[in-house]
Amino acid sequence: MRFQIKPLSCAPHHRDRDNPGNIGRNDAMGEFSLTAIDTLSSLALMADSSDLDAERFWETVGEVVRIYWYNEPKECDVVTENCGEKTSSWGRFHNRSRESRGFDIDAKVQVFETTIRTLGGLLSAHLFATRSLASLPNGVQPKYKYKDELLDLAYDLGLRLLPALTESPTGLPYPRINLRYGLPHKIKNPAYYRYPRRAPHPHPDPRPWTPAGEHQSEQRWGSPPKPGSVKETASEEITETCTAGAGSLVLEFTTLSRLTGDLQFQEAAKRAFEAVWDRRSDLGLFGGGVDAESGLWNGPVGGVGAGMDSFFEYAFKAFVLFAGDEFGEDSWFWKVWEQSSKAVRTHMRMEIPTMWWSNVHLGTGAPVQGASSWTDSLSAFWPGLLAASGEVEEATRGNLFYSALWSRFSALPERWNIRTGLVEGGLGWYPGRPEFAESTYMLYRATKDPWYLYIGEMIMRDLKRRCWGKCGWAGLQDVKTGERQDRMESFWLGETWTYLFLLFDEDHPLHKGDDPWVFTTEGHPIILPKSKQRTRSSGAYPAPPLSCPNPAPTSIPFFSTTASRPDVFHASHFTRLHLLPKTPPTELSLLQPSDLDIYAENSYFWSPSNSTFYPWTLPPYLVSPDSICSRLPALESFDLIFPQPKAQLSSASGSNDVFGATAAGIVKRVQGGISISGSMRGVRMGMTNEHGVLRITNIGGTSLGKSEIVFLEDKVIDKSGTTMDPNFQIVLEHEYVDLIVQYADDIRAAKREEELKQVPIIPETKTALGELLSRLGFTSLETQLNDLLSLYNDEGDGGDNDETTPTSTSSPQLHAFAGIVPTGIGAVDIPITTPAFTNIHILKNPACAPIQTNSIPKTAQVLIVPRGSCSFSQKLKHVPSFIRLVIFLDKNTLAPQDLVRPLLDKENEYGTMAVMVAGGGKEWEKEVGSLTLRRRWSVWVKNIRVGNIVVL
Repeated sequence: MRFQIKPLSCAPHHRDRDNPGNIGRNDAMGEFSLTAIDTLSSLALMADSSDLDAERFWETVGEVVRIYWYNEPKECDVVTENCGEKTSSWGRFHNRSRESRGFDIDAKVQVFETTIRTLGGLLSAHLFATRSLASLPNGVQPKYKYKDELLDLAYDLGLRLLPALTESPTGLPYPRINLRYGLPHKIKNPAYYRYPRRAPHPHPDPRPWTPAGEHQSEQRWGSPPKPGSVKETASEEITETCTAGAGSLVLEFTTLSRLTGDLQFQEAAKRAFEAVWDRRSDLGLFGGGVDAESGLWNGPVGGVGAGMDSFFEYAFKAFVLFAGDEFGEDSWFWKVWEQSSKAVRTHMRMEIPTMWWSNVHLGTGAPVQGASSWTDSLSAFWPGLLAASGEVEEATRGNLFYSALWSRFSALPERWNIRTGLVEGGLGWYPGRPEFAESTYMLYRATKDPWYLYIGEMIMRDLKRRCWGKCGWAGLQDVKTGERQDRMESFWLGETWTYLFLLFDEDHPLHKGDDPWVFTTEGHPIILPKSKQRTRSSGAYPAPPLSCPNPAPTSIPFFSTTASRPDVFHASHFTRLHLLPKTPPTELSLLQPSDLDIYAENSYFWSPSNSTFYPWTLPPYLVSPDSICSRLPALESFDLIFPQPKAQLSSASGSNDVFGATAAGIVKRVQGGISISGSMRGVRMGMTNEHGVLRITNIGGTSLGKSEIVFLEDKVIDKSGTTMDPNFQIVLEHEYVDLIVQYADDIRAAKREEELKQVPIIPETKTALGELLSRLGFTSLETQLNDLLSLYNDEGDGGDNDETTPTSTSSPQLHAFAGIVPTGIGAVDIPITTPAFTNIHILKNPACAPIQTNSIPKTAQVLIVPRGSCSFSQKLKHVPSFIRLVIFLDKNTLAPQDLVRPLLDKENEYGTMAVMVAGGGKEWEKEVGSLTLRRRWSVWVKNIRVGNIVVL
């Protein structure tokens, strides 16, 4: 069995042993039959409608088992075959022991690619072979007895991959491992070949081999290697792995554990998944690459495409696969999916002029120079995942963009620049990626809209026309010129054509029933074996909704709900389809119906109507000649530029200068956004009108994320109202205030940290630790402690004082919550800023009866009272006179904008201040150590409110 075959030259395509650093070839190709194993599940799927494919499935399974498990030569038919030239099972491999089995191969492979392609392919094929997944016809049986050998091979491979996870100090898997020798000793300075590792499984039937009894091709198995034979040499090891590679092992490894009973696989994969999840930013975003040893992100860019895609996918699919599982982890994975998809929706989703997803800075959510101007073809999976999770409307809108982009190039380029409308950075290849076909299939399953059948037809016709070669499917080196690659990736058959096949097979057995099976990220269907005791999760996390927010419509207008959408042509404009010529060049002929025949000569294409109408496979009678689209959405954007500093200001002019004194404003990035101090002079703000509210998108060219804030420090602008610029007004709000909170635990932690800084430096002593460090060549213990303490202590400038006074740099984290101010005759004006209240008491009862004075300490300043059971005035009447602030806690409300303004319709006898906050979350369950009230200032530009600016 060849490893892979080149589709154009029909030559074998295998591992590059001459250049082990060629990871483009070697990561997935470990000198085993990659395409055959990756395609086993596709053969099983197609066997439902073809006995021939069923026979091919069983024949391929038999060959894989013979070669890789039993390690036996193929029987030779002397009548029909030249037995003298017959190759054995392992004759082509260097240093392959006759007594070994499984994947005992001297090849370093990528853990992620080998897991999803090979391990997943073996597990899925085993599930089909044992009828755990329905598709194989009962009328076609193998010519041998299947004895779970595919599962044995999967177990062998899993054991060889496992050390990449279990020997990592962070839980994040090392990216590569040698299938024979395992991980290198000292990962940065590998020594692969000093300590060979025995294969996990010996041969089942060891026999004495004699030269007379061996096949001719086996006679040199025990001989020394030939002169000039290539053996892979060690090289500097790369410890960076991608987010998808670290988090996308949980489906395959958990399935392996459940089928074998060996739980170490699922435990290691769950640990790796959690290691990625625990490293998310405060915004809930991930980087594209993370170091397995340090655990640090290797770059600031986050997205849903290359390097990050299948982490999101496995969060949702793990929830589906583990539904009702006795381990009860399905709700935890739902929580991960819910929070991570919300972060994507908040920070990455763009909606103008059509929906797409941008790359952003994982810490700020702001666009990243260069990276935010392009999207990649792998991100085309996202609409399909949204559709599977029930977000059908969002998925539909997003898939329109990829449909139009495919129509533009008759493929998806690896990267496309949204600003220029051109291929990004010369990355115009298409290796046969399945993500767009996958989303099309998922959306059709969710909606049954015939639009997606026409999309699928377009994909198939384009692939046949451009990619079919004499011996397989060739990737495109350039989607613009049609130059082809002499390489067929295993996912051509394992994924791309699988999704397209199922798109048109409405009656496939997998489309019936409700068993919790899923596709892995490599397109392999898997399902967990049914347990005798299946229970729902314990309820530690809330259960997901039982219905989709966008159910399929009962009636379809025109012929398709998607084709009838008012925004269907917005994607055409976004991808520049309207700029393509409307008539074909004279040398091109229109596509003929026979173009789907792989032997057809016609390879030309032009849209039969107008390229703006997509997909081009839409029949002309469905394209109205006088169709028009709805108005393209656009955002009003402008720059607000403040005057430059004046060289000199008189005292008179300075007093009326709304923009501050002579100095320019100081702009700096801070946690949560950008601060402006000193003055507003010289500041340039880019603003966008989003649904009637202005958002500052950049300050002086520095981009802001969607959730980032611009902080105006005090006195940068006149707030008295005596002077106001009509284009920049600051108004005191009367309805909402901010509650600035420090939790007691944070205050205590900061105090402990401060006390540790005051610990005197330990003098050098000849302790066992110090002596050991010295012998190992490290710095002394005293020096190390000094280095550590110097991170915290800022030394003084010396001066006349010889003693160094450490300066505190630690302070408890501040949390801001919005509160709504009462109205009515009992409402008390709240000052601009109150002092910090440090004695906060929480009342368990709703204060509808007089409060016992001995139940509240006399030192209490703030009283938190639950809402309900009586009026707000009654509650306030029962509050002791020494309480300065009452906080009404509405436990049924999560968002401050959903609060109802309290009415105090009775006199406030003690003049007690009051606010109401949303208490539906857990924010107010913690002990509050300090609390300050601060009035809010709103900023208005052109009489439109600015939503992301805070005046301090």
